[in-house]
Amino acid sequence: MDNLTLDDFALFVQIASAHSFSTVARERNVAASHVSRGMARIEAACGLRLAHRTTHSLSLTEEGEMFLEHARRILGEYAQLRDGFGGRSLHIGGTVRISVSQLLAEYVLIPKLHLLGAQYPGLTVELQMEDRVVDMADESIDIAIRAGVDPAQASVARSLGSHGRALYASPGYVQTYGAPISVQDLAAHRLISNASTPSHNQWDFRVNGEPTMLMVKGKVQVNSSAAVISLALGGAGIARMNDVIGQALVDQGKLLPVLPQAVERGSHPIFAVILSTRHRAPKVLATMDYLQTCFASFAKPSGEPGMLLRPDRG
Repeated sequence: MDNLTLDDFALFVQIASAHSFSTVARERNVAASHVSRGMARIEAACGLRLAHRTTHSLSLTEEGEMFLEHARRILGEYAQLRDGFGGRSLHIGGTVRISVSQLLAEYVLIPKLHLLGAQYPGLTVELQMEDRVVDMADESIDIAIRAGVDPAQASVARSLGSHGRALYASPGYVQTYGAPISVQDLAAHRLISNASTPSHNQWDFRVNGEPTMLMVKGKVQVNSSAAVISLALGGAGIARMNDVIGQALVDQGKLLPVLPQAVERGSHPIFAVILSTRHRAPKVLATMDYLQTCFASFAKPSGEPGMLLRPDRG
């Protein structure tokens, strides 16, 4: 239960009212599979079955009705708390500078950036999008999103989850060429490889409990991760990419996972690093809430969102 967010409670109430994943998916502008996974996550957190599902309808179990009552109460109390503080959110303003990679910004942060602006109209967000480790103090960066950083190097670092690498293809590609059923089937498919990062062309799998590695030389070879993603979206073939970005595109209905049970993803932590002199600033706290919402769908057990990795010593 500790891992449930306000949006999880809101999603459950929405599903209970609509009696349909597809209806909620249309209302939220996401794929129905994303709503279904959200429901599964809620049930897993509760350790209970909360709904009966059939092909055309959904109804709550007795436990689901109890959970619905609590969810409505929690959302109502939160609304009262928010309203009780009046227009405090209007006082959160100024500019927040975020350093983040181009791809995480484009596919994970930017699609939800309007939510932050709607909640805090006085806040300006400046994204510094480049693939390098910045000097936060020197460049006046409030928050830096980093993968695999040693938390000991930062004053305050909050985990946003972790990422690995997995295989994806567009719905159009799968419709035309079909989906591989086994690792061996990949030999008959159009694969996309990264000419600039040879390690990304080492595709790792686990078959019958044994590790298997495939060195890929794709029918299409490009020298950037951005181009790999663009080609996959365009239906050029099967690509291996950051699974946080891949899952974001799956949720939007733009990609499909390929051989998800066989792929060895690996796991690398993602942190939001904050200068110790700024981590209590209201604009930074508000932005951190937004970042944790963006990454919440992709959190792994090894790094739950919001975990404080090193307390502030200032």
